[in-house]
Formats: sequence, structure tokens, C-alpha cells
Amino acid sequence: MNLNTFIQKLPPAVRRRPVLSGVVAVACLLLVIWVLKPAPTSGTATAYHTVQRGDFTVSVVEGGTLAAVREISIRNEVEGTARIIYIVPEGNYVKKGDLLVELDSAQAQDQVNLQQINLEKARFAVEQARAQLEIQRSATNSDYLAADLKLKLARIDLEKYEQGQRMVDTVEASNKVVQAEAQLNVNYDNYRNSTNLAAKGYETKQKVDGDRLAVLNTANALIVASNTLWMLEKFDVAKQMAKYNADVQQAEQELDRVISQNQRKMAQYGADLIAQQNTLALSEEKLRRDKKNLAASRIEAPQDGLVVYQVSDSHFSSESLIEGGAVVRNRQELIKLPDLSRMKVTVKVHESHINMIRPGLPAYVMLDSMPDERFRGMVERVAPLPDTQARWGNPNLKVYNTEVHITDTLPNIKPGVSAKVEIIVTNISAALSVPIQSITTHKGKQVAYVVRAGKSDPRPVEVGMFNTKFIEVTKGLNVGDRVLLSPPLEAQEKDLEDAVLAEGEKAKAATNVPPRVTPPAGPPGESPALVEPVAGGGPDVQDDNSRRRELAGRPGRGGTNAGPRLDRKELLKRFDKNGDGELDEEELAAMRQSFGGDRGGQGKGGGRRSERSDSDNGAIRSSGTDMPKS
Repeated sequence: MNLNTFIQKLPPAVRRRPVLSGVVAVACLLLVIWVLKPAPTSGTATAYHTVQRGDFTVSVVEGGTLAAVREISIRNEVEGTARIIYIVPEGNYVKKGDLLVELDSAQAQDQVNLQQINLEKARFAVEQARAQLEIQRSATNSDYLAADLKLKLARIDLEKYEQGQRMVDTVEASNKVVQAEAQLNVNYDNYRNSTNLAAKGYETKQKVDGDRLAVLNTANALIVASNTLWMLEKFDVAKQMAKYNADVQQAEQELDRVISQNQRKMAQYGADLIAQQNTLALSEEKLRRDKKNLAASRIEAPQDGLVVYQVSDSHFSSESLIEGGAVVRNRQELIKLPDLSRMKVTVKVHESHINMIRPGLPAYVMLDSMPDERFRGMVERVAPLPDTQARWGNPNLKVYNTEVHITDTLPNIKPGVSAKVEIIVTNISAALSVPIQSITTHKGKQVAYVVRAGKSDPRPVEVGMFNTKFIEVTKGLNVGDRVLLSPPLEAQEKDLEDAVLAEGEKAKAATNVPPRVTPPAGPPGESPALVEPVAGGGPDVQDDNSRRRELAGRPGRGGTNAGPRLDRKELLKRFDKNGDGELDEEELAAMRQSFGGDRGGQGKGGGRRSERSDSDNGAIRSSGTDMPKS
């Protein structure tokens, strides 16, 4: 029965309404497809791998960009900022001495002219300060000589008085006393004789009076001479000694004062000369820098090489593009001149493989522009810390920059070509290896599910090194054993949160158990809520509540438990039969069939499970080549 015949058999009232007829026809068609659909199988297809012994190569494959091992960076040496007037086109091959970049030099030329004027002023100031220092040195010498001479004279006067003048003055005063006494005796004798003669009538009264006056005068002179000698010995000697000592002391102090003043003045003028000399030196240094800036406005090639513009590695860099008219800062890289004789490829190795990489390991390089040829290389350097630039997009991504130097001679290839590098870690001969997805964790141990008599049992294994597809098994498996490529997922034994401790270890390690609180009762027909649902009745909120119930392991409104939700890694382990890290059409069909069988046994409650599974399938299909291979 075709669709037209079925429509003709419909009642006339229905056929007269085209829209209603179309709806009924589609509904009937869907009913027929559902009835004729074959029942899904209860089991899933089982694929296994036979363990064999053979050579096992451990390698790491990463992509990178071809670059020169040694290259000269051309930087802007002009202080501050400068504008590019001319720049040689990128990709040109230049010779040594060719003009690479010309920057705007008007401001630099003005600075040189102004600094030359300042330099001449500084030189004149130095000469003037030096002349002032010489004048002050002559004046200080004169002041010092005068003060020193005054001190010497004061000391001579003191010594002269102590050793000569005091004795002379004392002798003169004493002689005057002696002379006055002798004259007094003579005058007294004359007065006595004249008095006797006058009594006898031989001398006149006038003569007697004259002699008596002479005695009185001589007596007074004796008194004066005696008092003079007494005052000399009692006061004048002490006075003169004090005076001369004071003169000496004042002369000494004056000399010290002159010396101190001269030192201070000399230091002042000397400091002024040093300051002017420093100013001159700074002016000369500033002129040298200004001339260097002026000369740096023309950048010439230091060697022959290929011109490559510098591009910032940071996604958030605010630096201008290297082009004519762009403003560049001081020390900014403008051009690189790579040495094409030795090339390297820098790759980013994931943290899961970095412990296997060390300098000296051999490597093979394949260029995207020459896919039919490969070149030998060697690991030269491994970064000690992860690359910070690679973490901007994904903070959890840890990659290490690894330099691989190419030892073979390359043809005429320019830097920047994309390349793929395979680093050979080691070659293990006669080793047992299985696909990497065959190894899983069971009760805290690494196991492989070995197939025997149609049943699969977990067998503990010890593993060694691994590559992107296979992993070495050192203990636990034998040649000929068959291991499942997709180990069965046991929800009771699988920790969906990827915990560090196994269930038994968690029970033993629990030391701080919080008190158990009885949750409030949920709606009729539901168990107590382990995860608080979101209030509201919209379809998005209902789907979110359903996902919460599924994560909590509680039944939905449809009836049965939804079970654990599978992530992409578990889906790969279960359905990636060939171990290539991707799901092809056959593997996707097997996954749909497996989830279809689960849906068939769950009734209405399984509908939500199948929708979630289909969304997971879509996520895997959309991932494409971005899916990790390990």
C-alpha cells in the first residue's frame, strides 16, 4: 500500500481538508515506520585486540613553525617614540650596509643643536669656576701669610720682653733709685757744709737755701725712683707679660681662623668647579646620546640576510604593526635578519609527554610545503616552565616549548613554514603492547579486560611507556591474550568524578564525617531529593532538573533510573574499536545501536536518556580532529 492509495481510502470529509489530510498521512507513516523497525539487540558488538610481541616505538608528534637558530634582531634605538618614514619591504634579501629603516629625525636634530649650545655654556662655566678657584687660592695664601707673620711677631715680642726688655726696665729703674740716693747724699753733704759755713759767716743764706732745695728735690726724685721700681716689679712686668701672651694667643687664633676660612672658601670654589665639570660631562653625555639618536634614525643592515618583520607573540599586545607611518617605541623589535644556514622548529609538548623529552633525542621533521621529504633533527632545548602564552585560551593547558634543531641540509626554504616534528623517545624491541584505550582503572588498579570463553574479566597489569595509539604492558598479559578494545563501563565501580582514592580507600581515609541530615520529602512517587531542583516550569528548567536527577542517581518522572552520564573520554574507550582516537561511521552506528537498546528497555524514562546520548554523539561528531588522541 502506497501513500496515495492510503489517502484515497480516507473518508471524504478528511480528504476535503488538505492540511488535516497531510497531518494524518504523516502520523500514519511514522506509525508504520515504528512498527516495521527491527527490535534493537540487547547486547553490543564486542571488539578485542590480540596481544602480540613486537618492536614498540615511543615518539611524540607535534606541529610547529620553521625558524632560524640564529637571527639578528633589529631594534629601534631612538629614545622615546619615533615614526617610521621608510622601511624595506618584507621578504627582500639585503646586503650588509643597506638601509633597512629610516625614522623621523627632525626632533632628534633639534635636540642635537640645542645640546651643542648648552655644551658651550657648560664649558665657559667650567673655565670661569676654575679661574675663581685660582683667585681664591692666591687670596687665601696672602691671608695665611699675614696671619702667620703676625703670630711670629707676637711670639718675638713676648720672647724679647721675657729675656731682655723686662731686665732692662728693671735695671734702669734700679739705677735711677741708686742715682737718686747718691745725689741725695751729695746734696745733703753740700747742704750741711753750706749750713756750717753760713754759721761761721762764710756762705750766704741764698747758698744755704739752694742746697736745702736741692736736697728736697733729690729726696723727691729718690721717692719717685723707688716707687717706679716698685710699680715696675709689682705691676708693669705682669702687665707686659699678659699683654704679650695675649698678643700671641690672638695671633694664633687669627691664624686658625684664617686657615678655616680659607679651607671653607677653597672647598666652596672647588665644589663649584666640580659641579660645573659634572654639568659639562652631563652635557657631553647628553650630546652623545642625542647624536646617537640622530644616527639611530637610519638603521642599516649589520649583515646579509632575509628581511622578516617582527610580530608580537602576545594576543593582547598594543604595539603597532611594522609599516610606514607607524609609531614605534624605544627598544621595540622591528626586523629580524635570520641566518638561513641553520634552522629549527619550536613545538609545544603537552605535560603528559614532557617527562620523556630531553635534549639530545633524535627527531624527524616534515615540512608542509614538502610532504614527501623528511629531515633529521635533534632536541636542543626543553623549557623548564610551561608556556604562559598558551594558557590564555585554556588555563588548564600546560605545554612546554621544545626546540628541535634540523641537522640535515634544507633546500631554499624561508622561515615561517609549518612543520610537523616526531621526536623519537626510544625503541623497545620484543615488547607487549595493546591499544591505549584497552587499559582502564578498576577498583583503584590498572587493568585490562581479558576475553576467555566468551567472558571478559579484569586482569591487573603493569604498564610502561606509551605513544599516541599503543601502550607497553610489562606485566600481567601474555602473547595471544585477547583484550577488549572498549572495556565495559560498570557504574558501580567507576568513579565518574575521577577521584584520586578508590572507594575502599575513601572509607578507610574518612576522618571527618559530617552529621547526616534527613532531606525534606519530595513529591509523591519520588525519592528524597539529593540535588535541589530548580523552581519553575519551563522546558529548559525541566531539562535542567532532569539532568540534576540523573547526576544524583534518582528516578525521573518517567519511572526508572537514568544512570550515570558518559563523557567523551568514556565514549571513546567504549566505541573506538580501531584505536585512532576518533569515531568513524561504523563506530557511531554501534554507539547509536547500543544506546538504542538501552532506550528500548527503559520505556518512557529512557527517552530522556536517548536524547542526552544523541547530544553526546553530536558533541563527538562536531569535535572532529580536535579530539585528543590519548
